[in-house]
Amino acid sequence: MFRRVIGGSLVCLIGGLVLATSTALAAAPHTVQPGETLWSIAFANNLTTRTVAVYNGVSEDAQLGVGATIYVPTVDEGAAALVSGEPGVEPPTGVSAGSAGSSDPDVASTTTASAAPAGLCDIPSPYGVLHLIPAAADAWIAMRADALMTYGIDIYPGGPLSAYRSYAQQAELYRAFLDGRGAPANAPGTSSHETGTAVDVESRPMRWVIDQIGQQYGWSKVHGPNEWWHVDYVGG
Repeated sequence: MFRRVIGGSLVCLIGGLVLATSTALAAAPHTVQPGETLWSIAFANNLTTRTVAVYNGVSEDAQLGVGATIYVPTVDEGAAALVSGEPGVEPPTGVSAGSAGSSDPDVASTTTASAAPAGLCDIPSPYGVLHLIPAAADAWIAMRADALMTYGIDIYPGGPLSAYRSYAQQAELYRAFLDGRGAPANAPGTSSHETGTAVDVESRPMRWVIDQIGQQYGWSKVHGPNEWWHVDYVGG
């Protein structure tokens, strides 16, 4: 199944989620252990919190009871759920509405994208319009069009803070990381996200596409062997 919506000017090009789906059903049940969260389960399986949440029909900041069963989808199953917006399994029992800080800080309900600071340009995402410096934004949009045309795979940020971040937003993510509540994050003042030259992508297939074509668009820097989601703009 494919869905593509493309329109607007170069810096406002809008694309839908274009993802390959699989007919195989291979989601694995996972029994929630003490201290586990939806984010930690997703991270341990190289998935985003949003992917696991949508597949299971729960909110991204849901609180998981010990002993509850969460299904971990394959990449294709997760992609299909993201495209359709429909869960792949019956919502689990033992799960309640979350509170701030109970999930991935990059998509937590209390953490939202900033308005564009002066000098930054827009890029589209499932989370609304995000921001990069003009050269990075133009290169990203051109690379995204190439990814759709050549591979049939869309590329987009994986959360509302997955492109430009303010110093305060970076500090919030860094605190969450130090507290064991979030993904690896640099100290505020040291992240390329704060300069508008980095994107954290939604999935490994997106990163694979960028590895194939990114160099010609200036998106070719390998950042952290354990941070597959992070790509940097280094120019042409």
